[in-house]
Amino acid sequence: MNKEKAKQRIFQLRKEILKRNYEYFVLNKSEVSEAVRDALKKELICLEELYPDLITVDSPTQRVGSALSSKFAKVKHKRRKWSLADVFSYEELIAWEERIRRATKENISFVSELKLDGLNITLWYEKGSLVKALTRGDGFEGEDVTHTIRTIKNIPLRLFEDVDVEVSGEVILPKTAFKKLEGFANPRNAAAGSVRQLDPAVAASRGLEMYFYTLHEDDVYISNHMNALKRLKALGLPVNPHYKLHNSLKDSLYYLKNWEKKRNNLPYEIDGIVFKVNSVEEQEKLGYRAKTPRWAVAYKFPAEQSTTILQDIIIQIGRTGAATPVAKLKPVKVAGSIVSRATLHNADEIKRKDIHIGDTVIIQKAGDIIPEVLKVLPDLRPPNAKAYSFPLNCPICKGPLICPKDEAIHRCNNLQCPGRKRESFIHFVSKGALNIDSLGEKVVDQLIESGFLFDCADFFTLTKEQLLLLPLFKEKRAQKILDSIQESKRVSLARFIFALGVRHIGEQAAKEIANFLSKKLDAKEISPNTLKDIFINSTYNSLNEIE
Repeated sequence: MNKEKAKQRIFQLRKEILKRNYEYFVLNKSEVSEAVRDALKKELICLEELYPDLITVDSPTQRVGSALSSKFAKVKHKRRKWSLADVFSYEELIAWEERIRRATKENISFVSELKLDGLNITLWYEKGSLVKALTRGDGFEGEDVTHTIRTIKNIPLRLFEDVDVEVSGEVILPKTAFKKLEGFANPRNAAAGSVRQLDPAVAASRGLEMYFYTLHEDDVYISNHMNALKRLKALGLPVNPHYKLHNSLKDSLYYLKNWEKKRNNLPYEIDGIVFKVNSVEEQEKLGYRAKTPRWAVAYKFPAEQSTTILQDIIIQIGRTGAATPVAKLKPVKVAGSIVSRATLHNADEIKRKDIHIGDTVIIQKAGDIIPEVLKVLPDLRPPNAKAYSFPLNCPICKGPLICPKDEAIHRCNNLQCPGRKRESFIHFVSKGALNIDSLGEKVVDQLIESGFLFDCADFFTLTKEQLLLLPLFKEKRAQKILDSIQESKRVSLARFIFALGVRHIGEQAAKEIANFLSKKLDAKEISPNTLKDIFINSTYNSLNEIE
């Protein structure tokens, strides 16, 4: 076969394979056997080996590329990515619907979709070809994981149309594939770990799948979410088939209860149902909160529960001095992971639940994430169970723990408390703050124990010689930390304000303060030197006193 005929045959084979993959992965049916699909792919591979200059990046044979040599590049999203607000009862869901109807005063319909327990990924297609895949990250920028996403068999490398689109969905690991793996707590963790492999061949071996639910198409306006799902399928992208249109959420109760019962029969994990306002125009009117859209919500199924023995209660001191009681538990598996600790919130909560050391307690993961002690089983209380008295003094610095009359939280007000300082250091270098790579809790503890860290400014005076004195530190690891510290000096004003750890100033408040100060600078109402003085002359500890 000459090159011109090979070129024509390659084009036909790719088109046929795309069609057959669409039938199999999207329509969940196939007019031909898997052996036929394999034969077509084998012929394509042979022709591309014969004429390698005819290979294109969107060919079905090019799913697995070369391994990355270092960490993932960060890429700015074209559009802000949002999280979903959670509701945990049918009453909360109806209350959300009522707020929507009061705000819009229109006849609103809703679309329900299964809440797949996986990893949110955004894909960019240009002229129909897959060019980029990003994790959600912080909503503004994500990690480039194109090399592993390309290995997922039900994701088309080329769409049915030569269009520019941005699509988002959930990468999941089916239950059967999860059973073949070891070392992961649950399918979601396994999916996330597979996507973030440097070697795409590892990801390719895991059996990942993806379902899409969000579409942004250049120069095309899609009026509602139902049409967006139809358009995704028309482009050749797999959409989970179990979605439904509701004129009101009162008729969704059967849908909710049905999937809550049938969830274990699905080939993948779900942890709830997502509800979205169908009309895009109404979505735009409703808008967004700081981190979540007002027009969508996630109904979370009741958390998986278990029972265990509460062996002890310890007090953890946070960066603002908050003294949080934590239950030490006999290890137990809850929602796919081993739990040995759980929050008890505060002294009033311990008293209200009548918690004794030695009690048999019910444990659940609130929202399937945070372990908490739900209640005590008093009939199983042993004779030697001990009532708990909240300590009067900080377990670390021995200073008094104070609980103001209008608050439920006890606090250590000693700004020099080693416990407070440790948590402040960890917060300062954390991902949402200065994001100093490789400076985790263990390294921070080593720096404190070695006497190299007394306040946050000491991070910027660390030397290679000091780092090499730490256990298991080599030249490469020390240099990596120093490079990351140097890079963090160019942090945005918002992240710097958040890093200071001032009580009541979270990420969103820090952004609003930074925007306010930036406008003042632009209007020349304050000078750059004045702004500089605010942060240089106000020490980290004095800022912590602003409460």
